[in-house]
Amino acid sequence: MRFLLFVGASNTLAESEIETQISGAIPHQPNVFLLESKSVLLVTELVSRLGCSIKLARELAGVSPELQSIADLIQVKNFSLTSLDDFKSSSILNQEIKNIREKGRFILPKDQFGLSPILIKKHRIDEFFIDQKAETVWQTVWVHDFEHWIKKDRHLPFANAKAGILPPKIARSMVNLVPVEPKGKLLLDPFCGSGRVLVEAAELGYTIAGTDIIQKQVEETKANLSFLGFDAQVEVLDATHLSNKFHDVDAIVTEPFLGKPNLRPDQIKYLVPGLEKLYLGCLKDWLRVLNPGGYIVMVFPVFDTGKHIYKTSSVIDGKLELSYNLLKRDILYSRPNAEVRREIVILQKKH
Repeated sequence: MRFLLFVGASNTLAESEIETQISGAIPHQPNVFLLESKSVLLVTELVSRLGCSIKLARELAGVSPELQSIADLIQVKNFSLTSLDDFKSSSILNQEIKNIREKGRFILPKDQFGLSPILIKKHRIDEFFIDQKAETVWQTVWVHDFEHWIKKDRHLPFANAKAGILPPKIARSMVNLVPVEPKGKLLLDPFCGSGRVLVEAAELGYTIAGTDIIQKQVEETKANLSFLGFDAQVEVLDATHLSNKFHDVDAIVTEPFLGKPNLRPDQIKYLVPGLEKLYLGCLKDWLRVLNPGGYIVMVFPVFDTGKHIYKTSSVIDGKLELSYNLLKRDILYSRPNAEVRREIVILQKKH
């Protein structure tokens, strides 16, 4: 069976996450991926683990894109049809289907991605997509659990979406950039903050641990994990001395300290050397923490002063290349109107 996976338009990690977690998935159109699976159950279990996934539609093999055929498939009062190859025709097509059925109500899509998961769940809508040129029909069979994602973003004991911390879906995507099966593996976040990365890793099945140099952050992480029913070793510890307490770690996933916010452009050049020294110290120490073949998924800030671009990931170019394999870099993410862009880099400790 073939499926269309719709991903969040703001999640720039989507392509890398899908490439890591779903074999054979290919881009179909912007923010839509085509994949194959033997069963709906298997593929929904797979995509539900992704941070980028929004909804999934299954190809209805043998169903023609004729409107009568689609009208016959509608099981509930509300329906929606989106044309993938001619979006502007969607409103006319929905009206024609209603005329055929002589009952029901259609909800018009705002764009070629169809309806939001909230609408689909709230109003019990049968949603379809057609590609008239390819003569294919698709029906939505799964949407992400938006209520759970909102809970993790806004309703944990310590959750402040305006504090510059990673959104849960981005944190999940980062964890999924580690190309291992989570069960039985230890994942550590040395700059755990309020525990965003650790929450996502725990939900995926990792054994988790974390550190932060600030006691308050450690307490917040413990409270957030406990609220969701998870437990972990979380310590107050300098990330450059991780090896004092941790060994045999399979993966490190982290967004480190990115520098003080709201700096003037002329102050950036004085900030960058200090950050690079911090990151270099961490990466050297973590060699004693990681198992051979262990992974690091790490954020490095990118500063653009208008006259100069500072990429702090340059610290990995040099002697560290003798100890780490550089698997991927230049995965860029930034919040809207953010002062600093985040470059995500994937490293593997050499055997």
